[in-house]
Amino acid sequence: MVVLVPGLLAFTFGWLAFRSRVTGVYFSIISQAMTFALMLAFFRNEMGFGGNNGLTDFKDILGFNLQADATRVALFLASVITMIVAYLACRFIVSSKLGRVIVAIRDSEDRVRFTGYRVDHYKLWVFVFSAVLAGIAGALYVPQVGIINPGEFAPLNSIELVVWVAVGGRGTLYGAAAGAILVNYAKTYFTAVLPEVWLFALGGLFIAVTIFFPRGLVAFVRRRKEASV
Repeated sequence: MVVLVPGLLAFTFGWLAFRSRVTGVYFSIISQAMTFALMLAFFRNEMGFGGNNGLTDFKDILGFNLQADATRVALFLASVITMIVAYLACRFIVSSKLGRVIVAIRDSEDRVRFTGYRVDHYKLWVFVFSAVLAGIAGALYVPQVGIINPGEFAPLNSIELVVWVAVGGRGTLYGAAAGAILVNYAKTYFTAVLPEVWLFALGGLFIAVTIFFPRGLVAFVRRRKEASV
């Protein structure tokens, strides 16, 4: 279900959107509208998922106590291994013929379409694959935090993902991972030191990186190393 549900939902939405050639900011608006609608729906108690409180009080997984140190360590290691496998899978995709077509679609979608490729099929495949990765990440996230509520559907979380990529570095896989670690560490730090204005501090970090390091911190570090050589 972790793989099937998000994959099926992404396939249905993506097939309708890409078939209609909805792209760019329009696709972003529609996808955000869908997540917002889902958030409002899951806030209703009639859905059976706990309403505002969400799903809580998780005590065990596969018979193992979630409060036990061994279980927590195992979940953490499972998250690390999953991230490594997901990175290798994404790396393989990017370096394959499929990946080269996807990069070409990113750079000039119309040109790729005119050369005879079914652009909507490629975009749909990647969209479904990313949804499956997100589903696996969510399945690992919930047991470790112990709660999941409809607030996770909020558009702010989607914006935060964009911040991760922008801070870490666009156009690289490891840049997104590095940005996720850096931004989440900054969020943890700012919520403790600046609890009233932590969101503005995080936004300031995003603006500063975008202005001074438009390709992200990873690209900046890479250029510094090349310059020193």
